[in-house]
Amino acid sequence: MSSRNFRRRNHRRRGKPQGESPEPRQALPAPECPVCAKPIRELSAALSYRGAGAPAHFDCVLKELRETHEILPQEKLCYLGGGNFAILQFKTGSGNKFTIKKKIPYEGKEIQQEWKRALLIPG
Repeated sequence: MSSRNFRRRNHRRRGKPQGESPEPRQALPAPECPVCAKPIRELSAALSYRGAGAPAHFDCVLKELRETHEILPQEKLCYLGGGNFAILQFKTGSGNKFTIKKKIPYEGKEIQQEWKRALLIPG
């Protein structure tokens, strides 16, 4: 057997020795949504409620925005990303063409959102 084959078969993996299981992540308590008062089970899909820093269900925020903004039949409320929503106005008879009628900034970038830090993967 050549030394090259010997090294390939007998190399060791780096990291923890075999037989040791990784440390389990502790489950964090589910925070309560300030809109519906139900627990938020998927923090990764939550938004900061009105920039205050507390997490809220995405659907609750969407429902609240629909109730507070006038949306006409040819318009749609849409999430743009980065904590921003918009009211899109679709052009009649032109398929999926639209214009952004109004941008609605929802999450404030200047406010520290501590609950989002728990979502970060330690690296």
